[in-house]
Amino acid sequence: MTEKIRNQKDSLARLMATENLTVVHKKIPTAYFDVKNRVLACPTFKEDMSPELYDLFMGHEVGHALNTPFEGLHSTIKENRTLKGYLNVVEDVRIEKAIKHKYAGLRKSFYKAYNELMDRDFFGIKGRDLQELSLIDKINLITKCGSRVSITLTDEEQKFLDMAEDCKTWEDVVVCAEAIYEWSKENETRDENDEAVSMPMPEDDEEEFEDDSEEFESDYSPSDDAEDEDQDEEEDADASNDEESEEESGAKEEIMVTGKKGGKFEGKYDDLEGARESITEHFAHNNEDQFVDENACVKSTINLKEKFKNRDIDAVLYPYKRVLSDWRNFYEGKDKDSDDEHHEFRMKKRLFKKELAVVYRKHVQQKNKKIVAHMAKEFDMRQTAQRSAKAFTGTSGDLDMNRLAKYQIVDDIFKRVTYLPDGKNHGVNVMVDWSGSIANEVKDLLEQSIILAEFCNKVQIPFRVYLFSDSIERADRYDYSSGSEKLVEVLSNEMKSKEYIEMLDNLSAIMLSKVHSDLRGSWNGGKKQRVLADAYNKILGDINYFDVESDNYWDDRWCDWDMVPDNYGLGGTPLDATLVAMRKFLPEFNKRYNVEKSILTVITDGFSHGADVLRQDDAEREDIKSQIGDEWRYNSQRYILDPYTNKTFIFEDKSGGNGYYHRNDFEQTQNLLEWLSATCNVTVTGYFVFSTKRDFSGTSEIILKGSGRESWEDRDKIWLEMKKTGCVVKVKGYNKLFLTSSSALGVEGDDELDDEFIGANKNRVMAAFKRNQKGKSTSRFLTNEFIKEIA
Repeated sequence: MTEKIRNQKDSLARLMATENLTVVHKKIPTAYFDVKNRVLACPTFKEDMSPELYDLFMGHEVGHALNTPFEGLHSTIKENRTLKGYLNVVEDVRIEKAIKHKYAGLRKSFYKAYNELMDRDFFGIKGRDLQELSLIDKINLITKCGSRVSITLTDEEQKFLDMAEDCKTWEDVVVCAEAIYEWSKENETRDENDEAVSMPMPEDDEEEFEDDSEEFESDYSPSDDAEDEDQDEEEDADASNDEESEEESGAKEEIMVTGKKGGKFEGKYDDLEGARESITEHFAHNNEDQFVDENACVKSTINLKEKFKNRDIDAVLYPYKRVLSDWRNFYEGKDKDSDDEHHEFRMKKRLFKKELAVVYRKHVQQKNKKIVAHMAKEFDMRQTAQRSAKAFTGTSGDLDMNRLAKYQIVDDIFKRVTYLPDGKNHGVNVMVDWSGSIANEVKDLLEQSIILAEFCNKVQIPFRVYLFSDSIERADRYDYSSGSEKLVEVLSNEMKSKEYIEMLDNLSAIMLSKVHSDLRGSWNGGKKQRVLADAYNKILGDINYFDVESDNYWDDRWCDWDMVPDNYGLGGTPLDATLVAMRKFLPEFNKRYNVEKSILTVITDGFSHGADVLRQDDAEREDIKSQIGDEWRYNSQRYILDPYTNKTFIFEDKSGGNGYYHRNDFEQTQNLLEWLSATCNVTVTGYFVFSTKRDFSGTSEIILKGSGRESWEDRDKIWLEMKKTGCVVKVKGYNKLFLTSSSALGVEGDDELDDEFIGANKNRVMAAFKRNQKGKSTSRFLTNEFIKEIA
């Protein structure tokens, strides 16, 4: 079976299982059903398995999951193995009938699959006289294989067959199985075939069988009752005087609660005076492993459903009101000891810088007005064009009384109405990297974010802008201990006008601190610094704040670190952890604003670090251990169990032997984005920023994988595109990924050149004009592409 067909069949199994169940495939010998977590685990079958057989096995297992209750999984019959076989056969009759009734398309697959199983002698009846089989075997073969077996029943036997087919509940199954069992004891005689089934195993083999049978066999052998199991284990413990460790006791409690394992398969078969064994059930059970792939990939699941229960996901959100409170405390000096000898000087400096931030904020808003207006106009035009393209004119309706008299010469006497579909409700969420590596791009990224927020405000689209950070709750910016991952909400359509302006002032203070940091770089008093300082002094009102030639400017007391609150310093890259939290926030956002077209934009310059919520826990480690046995080298895949839909989504794939950790990191992020896109009705776009060509060359192979532009020649072309206007690629996880260099990201470029160019020669004016327009063209390109996506 090809991978494509296998994926289709897996999807079919999930559909059959309904939203309440999760279907997973693992490297296990037989299927089991986890009652507590509603997980149906099935073996990974061999590649040569026919699609019909796959449908049969999956339909059968889903039938058990949907219809067999907990008491059916933990059979109330503990000691009698023979009666267990009867229960399995009758329950199979009931659940297969139910699943075929619910999904009529399975009937054909079941018919062909049982034909194939008969050819393989799956039931161990080759060369046997079917009329000599026990009644329970006749019922098993007739209900599964139908007319393919030639079996004649007596009137008395027919009643039991009808009784089995009429079972509606598990209680009916128990009554029917016990009735057939009692009839067999009285009317049938055990033979050598029955004795072969009940032959005691050698001691070593029995131990191995008991260990293997810990997995619940939902296919043909329901497990034992939890209470009886517990009692028997206590009796065994007393007899052997062996004390269980606390860990083992906890494991047994888990077995009883989840139903994943049924404990040791104890009990006895009937003796010579007892009922006949179900030979066909016995052989079917033993022949299952011929279809299981022993070299299958080890698969495990990250149970986010359980982790969401144990974690406060809402705590990942750091709301804008807390952000505003932090900055107010900062400007009021509440973040520092007021008795500090520099407190008065510090407060004077902070308030002065706050005034500068207000001036700079006004400059940023004024400078970008035309870009925002262009985005709004482009958005409106695209919306209008789409509505016009979908418009239609009604061809029937009310009569036009003015044209009615012309009915003999005019075909159309109805009033015409043009119908325009309503525009979709849009919503935008932006996540901005707040890691140390983004330091050189902080100012430009914040300005791009402000542009997006201004655009959303202008066209009245609900929006959120977050910084994903792990430093917001550190004691101070120099504390590099593990910080909790946070989505720091810096802009929102929920803000009041006063709060929105206040937040823009705070972001402007951060941007000015970046300018201050640049000016205090390695070119102390150099020409490049003086030009940049003069430009910003002009923006701030010619106050000569950035006086790079003044000794006071380099005084540590005026350094930039005290221009923003300590906990707003840059840290790590907790992208994956915050994307997991967005699984909760995005649907809530869409529901709150009735969003029909939701956009998630991720802005970053690197790969995410590991997320604690996605690391292996004890349950997953035990699951992997149970699949690999003594193997030390194996292929593996990890899946996410969605906490709301109970569906699984790939997170980590190490089945291809790829050991390059950066590639795995980025692919994991891509898989998380695909998961969000599939479950949150969101379109994912991204900005990936590169500081240098070296950075791009080092990661381009990973980022461009699957884009069709992986060759070295393509990469050189992409770099040139990025330097000029930016580049858009289509890669896994992103509907569009914008690639840009940090030098092209800036949104500089005024409509007029400075006065210094008055009277300058033509070449100098031309060069200045090109520099002036470069940032505008890049921003125009990126914003246009963004508008295409959102419209």
